Amino acid sequence: MSVNKDGGTLTEQHAANQERPAFLAKPLVSTKYGKLNGIRNTAVGVIQWLGVPYAKAPIGELRWRAPRELEAWDSIVETTQYGNSCVQLANGSMVGNEDCLYINIWRPDSTSSKLPVLVFAHGGGNLTGSGQDFKGDQLSKETNSIVITVNYRLGAMGFFRHPTLRTGDAIDDSGNYGLLDILYSLQWVQGNIDQFGGDPENVTLSGQSAGARNVLAALISPLAEGLFHKAIILSGGMTTAGSAAGDAKSEVVLRRLLVRTGKVGTEEEARMWVASQNPETIAAFLRNQDAKLYTQTYDQVAIQMEPFPHLFEDGTVIPEGGFQSIKDGSYHKFPTILGSTSTEFSGFALSDPEFIPSVMNGSLLTDLDKMKLYTAAAKYGSDLYAGFNVEEVAKALTIHPDQPPVYAYRFSWGTRDGVIDPGLRALLGAPHGADMMFYTGDYTTAMQNYPSGYITDENEPGRKALSSALREYIRLFLYTGNPNGEGSVAWKEWTAESDVKRTLKLDADAKQESIEMSPEYLRKEDILAKMESDPNLTAEQRDWIKEKLFIGRFFWNSNKGERL
Repeated sequence: MSVNKDGGTLTEQHAANQERPAFLAKPLVSTKYGKLNGIRNTAVGVIQWLGVPYAKAPIGELRWRAPRELEAWDSIVETTQYGNSCVQLANGSMVGNEDCLYINIWRPDSTSSKLPVLVFAHGGGNLTGSGQDFKGDQLSKETNSIVITVNYRLGAMGFFRHPTLRTGDAIDDSGNYGLLDILYSLQWVQGNIDQFGGDPENVTLSGQSAGARNVLAALISPLAEGLFHKAIILSGGMTTAGSAAGDAKSEVVLRRLLVRTGKVGTEEEARMWVASQNPETIAAFLRNQDAKLYTQTYDQVAIQMEPFPHLFEDGTVIPEGGFQSIKDGSYHKFPTILGSTSTEFSGFALSDPEFIPSVMNGSLLTDLDKMKLYTAAAKYGSDLYAGFNVEEVAKALTIHPDQPPVYAYRFSWGTRDGVIDPGLRALLGAPHGADMMFYTGDYTTAMQNYPSGYITDENEPGRKALSSALREYIRLFLYTGNPNGEGSVAWKEWTAESDVKRTLKLDADAKQESIEMSPEYLRKEDILAKMESDPNLTAEQRDWIKEKLFIGRFFWNSNKGERL
């Protein structure tokens, strides 16, 4: 039985929740720490509380420490604007603040209580992003649920291990502060969400990309016991790093900081300085640097672990051996949805130096040889990445007889003719993250992020129909753990058995949704065999794809479990 910090068990919390009156449908609510005043979003029909603090600001002595419980307040805290984003690079500029542990809450503007709760962790490689990237108002309204998005520490503030910073406390010393933030937000939910009309015994943890990888890490974390009950994991595979890799990377970061701050002139001088100092001096140097300086000490990540090792197998927050825990059956077994897009790798391939010049000058589509190479790279990379995100995880989970149902989808909107601009269809299709706007309905932001011709008036009817169908599946899953209901295409459980339909294909033409079950099973060995026999690729091109483009990517090294 899980016990919260105030000593109450989750069962006792549920009993207290049963006695609560209906939600009052007012923006002013009382939490265990004090009152919050949100705003009524009449355009959508929800009440929202933005920038709600869920832990003490991790500043000063709390930098590189596990999150700490808030202190109570007497006045009313206005929660009408998003809180600070966590420190990160955005378009080459250092932005954000270390004081960033905030959540955003949306719920239907009604008196309904005991609503299911969806807690969402944003993507961004664990280096960028914030809770405001996923606007939960429409999803909350359409699913009659509470939607919460979480800010969590990123980059060196979120995942950093240096020997001189050790305290002797295993959790504080883990280096997994971003993951600990997500877990702590779930503790906040357990202690407070009933005041918003939510059911603390029906919490679904979800995330996309790095956020999804964090959800998978929560599945194997002993500290997550009793904090959530279902999972929705979108485009995120099983990745961890060994603790030694974190320690080694922290030394690289230290040397770069020494040079960047002008304390030494070269990295060789930095090595000499480090060798000559005692641990206290080094720790003081690390703690005294502006958090934003750390954002420039990491190289481009692009779904690789080596430039930024994180999710450390510290033995406390994440078990040693990482996702071997799933293979061993030692994990939290919940009903789970796994999602991926059909062309997961297209955006990453386009950003490779081999193709960027042709993208920038517009010649990629007309350069037949270059386009042939790009098409193969995007196709095989996408199949490998999508299979890593869904099939590898689904197979690992479903080998256990006591694993509750696992449902898988592949999002394909943008891959069929006549829906988006033909050039964008050839280059992007349904790239990594394309499904997010179908959850949120936030196409305005999508239009800013995607090229002209991707989101159009012409494809709006099909988009809205597909979004509505997807949200209905999610609504049912949030309430029951089963996404199936009357009037929808039956979403069968994922299975590794031969000759069965196992994956829900989500698509639409310009006018209406197109949803069906598919027998597709993306196995790494099958994809590589197809690439080896592809008559459109020379041996040199195949070698370049494998040894230059794919090397180091999560999906390429997945057979090693990404333990560095």
